[in-house]
Amino acid sequence: MDREYLMDNIEKMTVGLDDTFKFHCTQCGKCCIYREDIILSPRDIFRMSKELNLSPPEFFYKYCRSHIGDTSRIPIVRLISVGEDARCPLLKNNKCSVHNVKPAVCALYPLGRYIAMDAKKDIEAQMEEAKVKYLLQPLDCGDDSETHTVRQWLSGFDIALEDEFFIKWNAAISKFGEALKKLEKTEDMLSMVEIWGVTRVVLYLKYDIDKPFMPQFEENVEGMLALLKDVVKLKSIMAKARQSAEQKKGVRNGPFAM
Repeated sequence: MDREYLMDNIEKMTVGLDDTFKFHCTQCGKCCIYREDIILSPRDIFRMSKELNLSPPEFFYKYCRSHIGDTSRIPIVRLISVGEDARCPLLKNNKCSVHNVKPAVCALYPLGRYIAMDAKKDIEAQMEEAKVKYLLQPLDCGDDSETHTVRQWLSGFDIALEDEFFIKWNAAISKFGEALKKLEKTEDMLSMVEIWGVTRVVLYLKYDIDKPFMPQFEENVEGMLALLKDVVKLKSIMAKARQSAEQKKGVRNGPFAM
């Protein structure tokens, strides 16, 4: 489902919490192949990393790729497809190997969700009254042998109706997009590549899986937004990180390196 189709039909596709829909997952695996659009949130990465006993950076480098969003201008992380049929790397024998903690976009299917916001109005003010809305996507797999309400479907995957993280993540996307777009007007491409890289690490990967997620997420968002507003400090941190990396590389490649 592309963005243009979604924007043109979002009102028709929107469903209420007690509206019913017919869908039964037959575990055919069709929704997990020919996919390069399984977008991950920081919480998705955190939960799957913990399930697989990996650190978030280890999970990222093993299963993910990132790019800069054409519209949002923030780092976007997705699962990397594998094989000739471009399947999800976590699909094993046509079954999800992280079923209990699968990405939210997968757990929600055939539902989707969004928060309607006005780009011209203050983000913070809108987030205080934000309501999560749900939509029914076109069905590409499964059958219609089961009937569910939206409320029942969400409870089956332990997804909160008014998901605190989803609301705060959408607010963060808007704030980071605004900050990064401003920097693009003043910084050269090399600097932006480094800034995007730091933003990706802090937003998606700077987590201890043995500690609660939300406090870490909120601290990361607040800290990175402050850095994006203080370019001098941000560049100083990046320069020190670059120097440290070069020193480590020098030690590995020194006269006694093996």
